Amino acid sequence: MYRSRLLLRSALSVLLAFPALTLMAEVANAQAEVIPFEFVEPLPDQTSLPECLDDTVGSQVGTETTTGQVIDTGRTVHVRGTTTLTYTVTFSDGRYITGSAVEHFSFNANGPLTVSTVAIIEPRTIFSAEGKPVGTVKIHALSHITFQDANGNGSPDPGEIRAEVDRFFFTCG
Repeated sequence: MYRSRLLLRSALSVLLAFPALTLMAEVANAQAEVIPFEFVEPLPDQTSLPECLDDTVGSQVGTETTTGQVIDTGRTVHVRGTTTLTYTVTFSDGRYITGSAVEHFSFNANGPLTVSTVAIIEPRTIFSAEGKPVGTVKIHALSHITFQDANGNGSPDPGEIRAEVDRFFFTCG
């Protein structure tokens, strides 16, 4: 559940940043400005990993690192980057899971036309309490939205969405 919230959080954070990015585009000069960014945060101390398992909550150690850049031309704004998660979740019975996720995201605002895409792949390995690999999980997620912001509020409203894709699936091995 945490990982599917990651996809939603990423997409929403990009969409919620739209008004600020639009303001940046309006006040920037005609020359493109490139603004790099990097954020490193610890993951929550506890989580469940229900994909291919149950809802048991375990202790988690890991980090989320996001790097990218904002390109502001004065008329358009383009944001692109990558978020990487690395983590280990240990359950009270001694089982543990190691995993990593790589998320690529892009956001383009050209006047009222906005395009946002997020793609995630997250492989995990499940280990027994004895430390032997006993299973795998591979999560895939894709979110894409294209909208024409007719009312200028920076959010996709009914009737403004031109294309929308939301896919989330996983395989267990």
